Amino acid sequence: MRRDEFLKLLEKRVLFLDGAYGTELFKRGFRGKLVEVLNLENPEMVRELQCDYTGAGADILLTNTFSANRMKLTQYGLAEFIEQINAKAVEIAKSACKTDQLVFGDMSSTGTFVKPLGEIDFDEVYTIFKEQAQILIDSGVNGIIIETMSDLKELKAAVLAVRDVSRDIPLIVSMTFEEDGKSVTGTSVEIFATVMNDLDVDVVGINCTLEPKQMLSVFSKLAKYSKKPLCVEPNAGKPMLVGNRLVYRTSPEEFAIYMRDFVELGANIVGGCCGTGPEHIKLMRNYIGERTPVQRAVTKEQFIASRTVLKPTEPFLIIGERINATGKKKLQEEIRQMNFSHLVKLAQEQEQEGCAAIDVNLGLEKVLSEEHFRGVINELDRYASLPLSIDVQTLNFLEICFREYVGRAVLNSATCDEKHLLPRIELIKRYGGMLIVLCMEKDIPEHSEERVKLAKKAVEILKAEGIELERVFFDPLVLPIGAKKDHRVTVETVRKLKELGLKTSIGLSNLSFGLPERESVNAAFLSLCVDAGLSAAILNSKEQTTMNVLRGALTLKGEQLVQIDQIEEEPLVQYILKGQREQVMNLVQEMLKYREPLDVSQNVLAKAMERVGQLYATGKIYLPHLLLAAETVQPVFDHLNSLIATGKNRLGKVLLATVQDDIHDIGKKIVATVLRSGGFEVVDLGKNVPAERVLEAVKELKPNIVGLSAMMTTTVGYVKETADLLKKNGVEVFVIAGGASMNQQLAQQFGVYYARDALEALKLCKELLGGEKA
Repeated sequence: MRRDEFLKLLEKRVLFLDGAYGTELFKRGFRGKLVEVLNLENPEMVRELQCDYTGAGADILLTNTFSANRMKLTQYGLAEFIEQINAKAVEIAKSACKTDQLVFGDMSSTGTFVKPLGEIDFDEVYTIFKEQAQILIDSGVNGIIIETMSDLKELKAAVLAVRDVSRDIPLIVSMTFEEDGKSVTGTSVEIFATVMNDLDVDVVGINCTLEPKQMLSVFSKLAKYSKKPLCVEPNAGKPMLVGNRLVYRTSPEEFAIYMRDFVELGANIVGGCCGTGPEHIKLMRNYIGERTPVQRAVTKEQFIASRTVLKPTEPFLIIGERINATGKKKLQEEIRQMNFSHLVKLAQEQEQEGCAAIDVNLGLEKVLSEEHFRGVINELDRYASLPLSIDVQTLNFLEICFREYVGRAVLNSATCDEKHLLPRIELIKRYGGMLIVLCMEKDIPEHSEERVKLAKKAVEILKAEGIELERVFFDPLVLPIGAKKDHRVTVETVRKLKELGLKTSIGLSNLSFGLPERESVNAAFLSLCVDAGLSAAILNSKEQTTMNVLRGALTLKGEQLVQIDQIEEEPLVQYILKGQREQVMNLVQEMLKYREPLDVSQNVLAKAMERVGQLYATGKIYLPHLLLAAETVQPVFDHLNSLIATGKNRLGKVLLATVQDDIHDIGKKIVATVLRSGGFEVVDLGKNVPAERVLEAVKELKPNIVGLSAMMTTTVGYVKETADLLKKNGVEVFVIAGGASMNQQLAQQFGVYYARDALEALKLCKELLGGEKA
């Protein structure tokens, strides 16, 4: 089926997706490690389930290939069978379908973080997805679904991979979110929708983790921000242990009622995830019936975004200018040496000063390599939170930046010369983002009429390429008045472009280059431009006069900047949040002159990290800040521990493991980072760890606490198996479980403690070591 045919079908009626595979195949007796091996070892078992789904009324049947990418198959020793497993899955699904039913190839995460949060390169994960997509498409699927993704960067790699295999295959993408509407990596559902609005996907959706009633509020946000048709696949509740079986508490009747609510909110495709089966799909289909999709009201606002921060571009976009190595020998040399610490500091300062985005210009590009640009983008992704404006001139380096970037960046800057503009349009079409177009070609016109004429030429090119003008700023060009250039030409150009309905952005500080009292001159000129209709400026946010005049000029127009929440904390917390390890160490050294190391460790540093945790839990800082804080204090804790000879240097020892047959460790690694920064010694046994190995390690290492992670509903039973084995062998140790498949009720049934996230785990570890063992 072609994409246009699929989209026309979505306009006509709501489609029905199938339900779960893993939980349903386990329910039907499968007891192996990976349900995808059934495609080769017991294809009839898969076919029977899929026939039940098609019989229940599913319009779209997924292939049994959720974990059939090379990385996951390698960890189960099955990589050599990747082609057979995927191709056979398509054959089975097609044999279960009637002529009017569709088969979509199912793809999902590799189970690991992409750099900078993890260890795998973007290009490596792209290659893994491309290989699986190629097999599925060559085998004859009608479309591809990429689901249960928690890392926006990994999803981006998967989208690009599928599109590089086929531009014409229908593509559904779906992420999984917590009840607060954020993924485990801190990406909100609004950011997900904003980024996917630009990327070449057909349908966006939410699946897994949440039961229907929890997912409704998250889905309503997606419906507000997404311009694409919507898909939704909730779980059938959280799993409970009944006898020796895991069951899901949302009945098919209850599920069907909730699914109609999703249709009323604008869902185009509805289906089920973990715990749902053919009966859920049958009742849902019967209850909803033949429906035309509801027309949604989607916000018309434009946003830019990083992995964790979404910023509106209206009423005025402030872009910080200070990461610009042009003419700054020291900063240029630091970048050349791959030392990005000062660059990160500049980004953090500009965030505090009220910028909504950070412009990045690395100066002399011929002395740099691809690794420099890749390194800068990843470092800013890891340690700074604002969206970026990427001002890179070499096309190859510019593409590296947009390929690595997670979010919706601004491409600064293209010229109106078609040969210069077209390749940059191609970049934002492929990777998403907004664009700044300079009103010039090879030379800068002297008069505003000529600059506007060039802008009109660029508009025609943009329209022909299908780029919405709302995604574009035009730069009227600011020239130094010290070089006898007339600033009124710029103001007049802003006014004329505004009359044409175009957005404008300027590089403010060019005006006063070489002049004294630059701040006053910049501020006065900015006020004139705002009055003429200016939409954005790249400026020095450290100039208080400039920032104050900007606020005043906007107020006179009846507009106000979005208020920036300033985080006012004690100096130690501020140093930790900014990653200023040297300042943290200096402060601690000063305290050690009159306080014991143990006292400083537990009553000063640990308390400061508790405050950081509170800021994260209340949404005032984001995951990159939390990880930066944890990495900042770790060597300081190590130093304090080296000064304590009694063995009381740690709050306790925690042994972490992802349970047997489960190869996901994203959340576990975050827990390990937070526990270490909280004063615990952490031993991580890795993933896919059998109960016997946990027992062996506990006997050898004698931890105070064992932390078990289970992401998959098919592996959550190993939490109980591991806990039971420890008890059976008389090992007295606290056991805490977490992960997407765990919940409080299940933990009680398993006889273990439950922690929903890393901060809850830290709090629980501290409470447990202050009390009695279970």
